[in-house]
Amino acid sequence: MRKAIAALPVVVLTALGLGLAGCSAGPQSNSGGANGGTVLKMSGWADDDVAAALIKKFEEDNPGVTIDYTGLPWPGITTQINTELVSGTASDIVVVFPGNGGPIAAQTLAKGNYLADLSSSEWVSKYNDANKAVMGADGKILMGANASTIIPAIYNSQALKALGATAPSTFSEVLALCGTAKAQGKVAYGLSAVAGGNYPYLPYALSASLVYGPTPDFVEQQTEGKATFAGSKWTTVLDKYRQMVDAGCFTKDATGTSLDVAQEQVAKGDAIGMVAVSPQIKTIEGKAPAGTTFETAAFPATDNKSETILPVGLGAGLGVNAKSKNIDLAKKFVDLYLSETGMKIALETSSLFPSAPVEGYTPPANLAGVAEHARSEKTFSFPDQTWPNASVNQTYTEGLQAFIGGNSSAEDLLKQMDDAFKG
Repeated sequence: MRKAIAALPVVVLTALGLGLAGCSAGPQSNSGGANGGTVLKMSGWADDDVAAALIKKFEEDNPGVTIDYTGLPWPGITTQINTELVSGTASDIVVVFPGNGGPIAAQTLAKGNYLADLSSSEWVSKYNDANKAVMGADGKILMGANASTIIPAIYNSQALKALGATAPSTFSEVLALCGTAKAQGKVAYGLSAVAGGNYPYLPYALSASLVYGPTPDFVEQQTEGKATFAGSKWTTVLDKYRQMVDAGCFTKDATGTSLDVAQEQVAKGDAIGMVAVSPQIKTIEGKAPAGTTFETAAFPATDNKSETILPVGLGAGLGVNAKSKNIDLAKKFVDLYLSETGMKIALETSSLFPSAPVEGYTPPANLAGVAEHARSEKTFSFPDQTWPNASVNQTYTEGLQAFIGGNSSAEDLLKQMDDAFKG
């Protein structure tokens, strides 16, 4: 079975980011707001209209309750929420990632009992066992997400047309696109290889087709000592990345280019596209000239298009601080977020694939190129969601920067990842 995430109508996006000004994050909720009501604190993404709309709805439905929101930027959100949970000063409701890939991932936080158990919530039944496996630990559900994230290639349609090209469906076509773009003074793929950049996602796309799709139990084999990064087709993944670097496929000086700059290159057509998580489409669109349109396609790893596996992972969502003074009320907000009402609010406010069926839903045009693929069995979750500790992801992201910059070999990086996997 190739599908390690859900058999649900897959979702794209959304890592809740709010556009509310908010106060700085502080201790948990308390009674005695400005009007003598209850104040819930929430720490989420900066500039997220979805969260703003949900908060408005929740406050309308719960007179006397005010949500004090703090919007945090990427990537600082991960360390700030983790630090506040550990110190006992975190908000009642916090952003949580699925799996075990970082400091605010569900399984990482489970080790310190920092999150409340949400297992009795009605929405839990909407998710299959594969989803639930990365939504908590030890049989407990510790977070929920209203969407899944896809890692496609995102293309500027007008830039593609100007080259006389179409979205590649084989790896040879990828390299050909790089050559065509380079000949016209452009790059095929915008790349930011700094902290918070999109550089980790291309290997995820390649490894879905080369490693995890063909061998769905690869992580289990690693855990049993029967497989390693260095002894697997992860070597082919990095070899193809190096081929693309050498072919001039990417932004020059990628190790000194911010994500914002790389996105602007795609928005303006200086880069034809980029491989990134689907939530970035909205950001790129916001930087583009009027009339610019974007399309998506699964990124190929081989010259047989039938072998292409699309990375689809449960997106970032929400959890409840176990030390909240109003746990039931905080859970009630998460219930709204994951209800059909909450899903419809999200769909009206942003571009995403809901993580559960929503009547009347049609995928947005910019995701049409991957929508059918994302619902098929030819998908696999993001590898970091099933890695056994956050150290593997840290080693991967830091080592990959050195690899892209030519300061480290594939052999060195994969050996370091194997060492981190063993703990």
